[in-house]
Amino acid sequence: MTTPRQLTTQDIAAIFKRDDIRGLWPDQFNAETAFLAGQAMAARLAQRHSAPRVAVGHDARTGSFELMLSFCRGLAAGGAGARSLGLVSSEQVYFVCGKYRQEFQGGAMITASHNPKQYNGVKFIHAGAAPFDADDLAFMLNFMQSHLALPEAMDSSQDFADHILGLVKMPLDTALPPMTIVVAAGNGVGGEAFRPIAERLSALKIHTIFLDAEPDGDFPNGVPNPLLPDYMRRLGNAVREHHADIGIGFDGDGDRAGFVDHLGQEIIPSHVLALVALHKVQAAGADNRDSGAVRPMIFRNLCCSQLLPDLFPAAGPVELLDTPVGHGKVKLLMRHEQFRDRVLFAGEHSGHYFYPEFFYVDSGMLTSMLLLSQVRRLKAAGRSLAAELQPWRSHYCWSGEINFTLPRRELINHTLSSICREQQNANTSRYEIRVDDALGLQRVFKADDPYRPDDLPATDLKLSCNAPDGRSGYWFVLRSSGNEPALRLNVEAWGDDATAQCARIRDAITAGIQRLASQA
Repeated sequence: MTTPRQLTTQDIAAIFKRDDIRGLWPDQFNAETAFLAGQAMAARLAQRHSAPRVAVGHDARTGSFELMLSFCRGLAAGGAGARSLGLVSSEQVYFVCGKYRQEFQGGAMITASHNPKQYNGVKFIHAGAAPFDADDLAFMLNFMQSHLALPEAMDSSQDFADHILGLVKMPLDTALPPMTIVVAAGNGVGGEAFRPIAERLSALKIHTIFLDAEPDGDFPNGVPNPLLPDYMRRLGNAVREHHADIGIGFDGDGDRAGFVDHLGQEIIPSHVLALVALHKVQAAGADNRDSGAVRPMIFRNLCCSQLLPDLFPAAGPVELLDTPVGHGKVKLLMRHEQFRDRVLFAGEHSGHYFYPEFFYVDSGMLTSMLLLSQVRRLKAAGRSLAAELQPWRSHYCWSGEINFTLPRRELINHTLSSICREQQNANTSRYEIRVDDALGLQRVFKADDPYRPDDLPATDLKLSCNAPDGRSGYWFVLRSSGNEPALRLNVEAWGDDATAQCARIRDAITAGIQRLASQA
């Protein structure tokens, strides 16, 4: 795949042919050139007509409909009106402009005619179906080249790297042991964003090995998503191959990060959240606050581990707040005046980690540096992060996120209600998402009333069950997708039989969803 780049005046000249415009889609003729072409046609027609109107059609090529929309927006920007003829033949455009020459002062057809499928373009006509001549096309070429406004470039990469490392305060002691890290970008932008950071780390004897760092929107090695087992498995294999100390895997836009330890084992997001939260609490001195002081806060979404309330109990010096799933919802809560001066850190099970010192937004890069700094301190002490995590890994078992596609979106409420009835008992507590009237924002609430899906929008449902001794239990979250008729399931169990318990709950809910879907 060709790396995306800005169009040049030479690119514009290349698409002008003898009678029309044609070029490779989307490299030469794309939404930007279609918009400019519409603007140029409007300017040409305005030399002869007041408030010209243009009839626009498009062919069946991939991209033609979107190009037609961009072309029409260009016409509007140039002061011309547009009417879409939809999917038509070129001669239908000719027909409309010939028969209705008083109504339409021009016509355009988005097409590359007989050219291969990777091409697209525009044919132009005047009222009465008269073709554009050489002077018309020369005007349009000059107009498009002169209006190719390239935005002023700003390279923020070095400033960004300095800012991230300044927030972490990476130790500059070169006597610390050297390290090797693997950074997987999945052919997204994470590798490009991390390179300036890697350059600075090299001065600290931290060597970076990149995996799939070249940006490629076709994602030839799979979708870059730290929630996908294959992606994290590939990262773990690379860490073992290079005997690295830690592996970092970014998502497509580089704001989410997943991690593996030196053994290639995934560090699940809840454990990352806990590691950073403990660091932030210690750095803030929150453990030593007076009992009457306002408690600092850690946010976690409701799919995060029981580990967090175990580390930060309700009566402790730190307040733990459950949030809905969704980075937008978390950011709004963090910025609310009730919380913004108290929140130390927030995280999600998907690998989003949020920092008030980083403008209350998520940063996979900052999280990476915090974990890297911790791994380095442990290595200097002859210890490893894998060993530190072992007690958590043996006590808590998470299913990962499991997705179920339903035949119809209307089944979501029915499925949520049925699963709730099947799984709820005297020992379970139910949680749901509601708007907090005092905040005007969505919050997680413990629900004391019966589940009434007809009275509530299809949203996130959480059931939690603790054993009387408090040493074991489980929870599951079943939530609807915001984009498709799908449900997402997360299950966690803890205690001596955590693995078996997690599997039992997961399998029971899976069977219930599949049964309900098959009956629909």
